[in-house]
Amino acid sequence: MKKVVIFNGSPRMDGNTATILNIVARGVRDNGAQVKFYTLFKMKFMACQSCFACRMNDDCIIRDELHGALQEVKTADGVVVGSPIYMMQMTGPVKNMYDRLFPLTDSQYNPRFGTKKLLTVYSQGIENSHMFESYFEYTAAMFPMLGLKLIGNIVCVNANDPESAEHNAELKIQAYEAGKALTI
Repeated sequence: MKKVVIFNGSPRMDGNTATILNIVARGVRDNGAQVKFYTLFKMKFMACQSCFACRMNDDCIIRDELHGALQEVKTADGVVVGSPIYMMQMTGPVKNMYDRLFPLTDSQYNPRFGTKKLLTVYSQGIENSHMFESYFEYTAAMFPMLGLKLIGNIVCVNANDPESAEHNAELKIQAYEAGKALTI
């Protein structure tokens, strides 16, 4: 059975990011795959210490609540990362989680665990869905070395309204179809 790991990097458990991620998860499940869902703001974890222990082996030596989630990523077929945009960037826990994915690369910066599909989900208060496109592209530059193949970005705009995702039928269809695409 295929497996998709979803990370919610929003502090709001019922906000726009969570709404979209839940719809993606439904698309994954409806296509017969398993979902592992992690809410970063509920987890206690450290940032990468740059100790380079993961260069000696294929694992992070930090044993915290994120460690188990990272083990799931190693065997996943797909990964979804969702974050609201605060101060023109992803939330801090998402950035810390990305840093902790470093053990997915070998000492030559090649993927250790094959290639997984990646979907990113962002919510932003600004109406222009292209406003942070260069930031999304900048962030995506690290994905290939981690073995993550970006299949798409979903951007929820006008997210200062906590129900903008819920009331956007087109966005919900996009999220559901993206979830299904992660399992193909």
